[in-house]
Amino acid sequence: PAGTASLSVTDTTGRVARAHPTSSQIRLLTKSADKVCFVNVGSSTVTAAVTDTPILPGVPFVMTVPNDGTSGTYVAAICASTETATLYITDGEGQ
Repeated sequence: PAGTASLSVTDTTGRVARAHPTSSQIRLLTKSADKVCFVNVGSSTVTAAVTDTPILPGVPFVMTVPNDGTSGTYVAAICASTETATLYITDGEGQ
């Protein structure tokens, strides 16, 4: 792994810069007993909606992302209404 960023996720979209934005994959993990986060990857203006990719609690999810240093530099996330969770984003190269 090339580095990990974390994001406190609420029912309002938030975003965080990736630790190593030129890696081609990210591993996402929600630290919560029962809260699902929804994520989207993009530039510094990316937002997330509850219709985006769901990340189940405690289940690592690996996603291939743009690694051009521009279009996939941030991860945005949101939870359903009134829910909160912590999302960990680890950059790396898988096999």
